[in-house]
Amino acid sequence: MSARTLLTAVLRDLYPHWDVFVDNRGIWRAAGTTLISASSAETLLDALTTADPDATTKAAIRFTHIS
Repeated sequence: MSARTLLTAVLRDLYPHWDVFVDNRGIWRAAGTTLISASSAETLLDALTTADPDATTKAAIRFTHIS
């Protein structure tokens, strides 16, 4: 599994109401209430954090309960 595939899967899990993908030009995208485009997974995550604060809060809670 490539790093890109893994990151895409993680972002999809953290933001289930968004369709997260990398287009054929290598642009990271998330389609939900709006379309977000980013040059990297990190930049996309920053944008998703702003666009979907509820999912971000749920993700943070999940990570704090990892043993």
